[in-house]
Amino acid sequence: MSITRGLRWFVVLALLSSVAAASSHGADTNPPPDPSGDRPSTVVVSVRDGGFHWADAGVGAAATLATTLLALGLVLALRPDRGGNGKP
Repeated sequence: MSITRGLRWFVVLALLSSVAAASSHGADTNPPPDPSGDRPSTVVVSVRDGGFHWADAGVGAAATLATTLLALGLVLALRPDRGGNGKP
């Protein structure tokens, strides 16, 4: 295994581990139990919403861009070495 191939695999593994670490910082799926045992009554709030949410669209666009760049980086890192001997 050449040094450049080893470096490529290191970069790929670093990218994958950073994606896994970033995705694990989501919402708390196991909240601590309520010590009092009494649950408050549920309050329903009605909100009129009729506009376009630019913030949500921006988050979606950023996630799409990040996914595309990650896929492009993986393709470039894992493609086979091309010998530069000048012959087609």
